[in-house]
Amino acid sequence: MSDSNMRMRPDLRLDDLPSLPQSQTIRALAPRLWENEQVVAIWLGGSLAAGTGDPYSDIDLRVAVSPDDLPAWESADLQSILDGPALARQLVKLGDSAFIHHMILQNGDILDLLVQSAEAAPVSEPVLMLGCRDDAFAERLASSKQAPDTTPTPATGEAVRELVVAFWINSHKHRKVLHRGLDLMFPAATYANWHMLMRMWYIDATGCDASSYHFSGIHGLTDLVHAVESLNGIEPLTLCGAPTQTREEICDAIERYQETISSLGRRLAERFEFEYPSDLENIVRRDWIAYRAACTDTMPN
Repeated sequence: MSDSNMRMRPDLRLDDLPSLPQSQTIRALAPRLWENEQVVAIWLGGSLAAGTGDPYSDIDLRVAVSPDDLPAWESADLQSILDGPALARQLVKLGDSAFIHHMILQNGDILDLLVQSAEAAPVSEPVLMLGCRDDAFAERLASSKQAPDTTPTPATGEAVRELVVAFWINSHKHRKVLHRGLDLMFPAATYANWHMLMRMWYIDATGCDASSYHFSGIHGLTDLVHAVESLNGIEPLTLCGAPTQTREEICDAIERYQETISSLGRRLAERFEFEYPSDLENIVRRDWIAYRAACTDTMPN
């Protein structure tokens, strides 16, 4: 939609909605919201506004109200708008001038109804204007219409080396956790390993470092997963999805992670010209081998 069409729409317009099942919900909710004269503007954000949505996308519906009206919307009874109670509803505060009613509706749609002050700047995101009663806010909304900044940051040898060192330090702690019988703690270690490995795999695939955007939600994670799988296929899922229900499976997983980091880390060290921490790896792996052998020797026949 051009910026000229983004300007004030005193009447509600729903003809530009995507051809997806969620549009039926939007067509039901938007007129009910628009009937309230407190609503200065109503628009659609997120992937449905960007044209990248699919049948499982959230509905990112946005409304702006005056600052004086905003507090009442925080505790508003939305049942009349939803035509019944939501199956689940959470309030997510976004500072003093905006909040989101995060809901699952009776039909299964996920609705993020953002309510913000009409005097605050809209968040930068794709925008599909549905209606606006104020020229000034329409201008601000038009200027905010953009995708989030996902400019890649080139990886550095220092950052990659820090990742490798962090992995081996964490791996050295597995003996302590297992010795204390804290096997249920290992899923947390698995997530930490996954996080570090995904960054390293992403760096290996793109030459750029993963950012907080890549770990902040499904959209960033999609970019991350696609990049990693483009180079490694199913290998990352085979490693990170391996069962760890028994002590033997946990120990096997630890060793697979160590082997992967040893190979991947050395390849990245050569590529980004940093000194691989060989001494650290050697000590960690030596002590791990000794620990596992001792555990095997003490197991009952």
